[in-house]
Amino acid sequence: MNNLYKLAIVGRANVGKSLLFNRICKKKISIVHEQEGVTRDRIYKQAHFSNKPFIAIDTAGLEVKNNLSITDEINIQTQIAIEEADVLVMVVDAKVGLTNLDHNVARNLLKTKKRVVLAVNKVDTDNLKDKIYEFQALGLKNIIDVSAAQNNNIEELLELSFQDFEFDENYDSDHSNKTKIAIIGRTNVGKSTLINALLNEKRAVVSDTIATTRDSLDCEITMDDKTYIFIDTAGIRRKSKEKDVLEKFSHHQTIKTIERADICLLVLDAQDLMTTQDKKILKVIEQKRKGCLVIINKWDLIKNVRQEHVIKALTQKRFSFPILIVSATKKLNLNKISSHLNLIEKNRFQTIQTSILNKFIEKCIQKYHPPMVLGKRLKIYYLTQIKNNPPHFLFFVNYPNILTPTYKKYLINCFRDHFKFEGTPILFDVKKKPQH
Repeated sequence: MNNLYKLAIVGRANVGKSLLFNRICKKKISIVHEQEGVTRDRIYKQAHFSNKPFIAIDTAGLEVKNNLSITDEINIQTQIAIEEADVLVMVVDAKVGLTNLDHNVARNLLKTKKRVVLAVNKVDTDNLKDKIYEFQALGLKNIIDVSAAQNNNIEELLELSFQDFEFDENYDSDHSNKTKIAIIGRTNVGKSTLINALLNEKRAVVSDTIATTRDSLDCEITMDDKTYIFIDTAGIRRKSKEKDVLEKFSHHQTIKTIERADICLLVLDAQDLMTTQDKKILKVIEQKRKGCLVIINKWDLIKNVRQEHVIKALTQKRFSFPILIVSATKKLNLNKISSHLNLIEKNRFQTIQTSILNKFIEKCIQKYHPPMVLGKRLKIYYLTQIKNNPPHFLFFVNYPNILTPTYKKYLINCFRDHFKFEGTPILFDVKKKPQH
């Protein structure tokens, strides 16, 4: 889904956004709404129009609650929309008419420089069609009347939203929904043996194999009733003349494979464990924001060493990726790979309610206050999750430039300890609190 356009539905509360979202997705989707607190959680769903796939995003209604002003609310939502959407659909209520909050929302959406389409909703009868002219005062050029309740003009709304957008006609929607697993590692660590062992597992069902590049091969493998796209790659070899393995990486198909993948299996040799080159490969996987399972292969060659001692040695320095010890030749522990992949995928798509996040961050700050920097102390006003896959959080603070690397690392460790983001990177963005 990462390559699909995203359409975000925004607007004040009770204008019919959720019903419009359901119409766009052509199915009823359960939406949880909290009675107290300001909800920032969004719902994502792949949708289609004219056989063109995209991601629809439903957002919570904008309204004044607690200590947040209208300006705070709108700017926070706008910042999130900038981070995510390609198209913004602003929904208004034809029966209620134009409100001051509608004006504030429109002004801030116009600042994004993105396509904004105004959907005048609840035009359920012909005598309400003239209400569309009232909303021209918002200054939005693309306006259309719709009725989510009667499913009127939904397709026309999408045509207007994505007008002049280029869609990939060969996009394989079904293929795209399958998790892509890249088998990565140095030469001679047993990558090919591992994938062959997986292919020969009794529970593994292989479909047509498709060669995608000269250096990698895609194949579908079903484990425990879930189908994955496995990408086998050539080994990464360090030549003596090259001082930096990343120089080799930049010219190698493996880097493209990592970019294509959702999760990487980094295969290590049990006789070497984590080498300097392995650490650099792992750093690239982190930089590309991919999930990772570390596979220690060739365990059959190791004698008189307990598995838990090896794992403990690797995890002493807050190693954030799960480790599985296997023997591809003996098929030791291969049946555990699927459960690890499922856990990593679950963690990558984990979405945390904004109210929970803000209570959590308060406890982190109380436990360990941000240090003074240049006579100033960082103050975190608000925290929200703007994306998943991988989890991506946005902090609104007083001075973004005084978030020290040490305190950022402390917050990341707190997140991992509390929310169990094992196997996935965690992304932080820091922005100055909107002025009003």
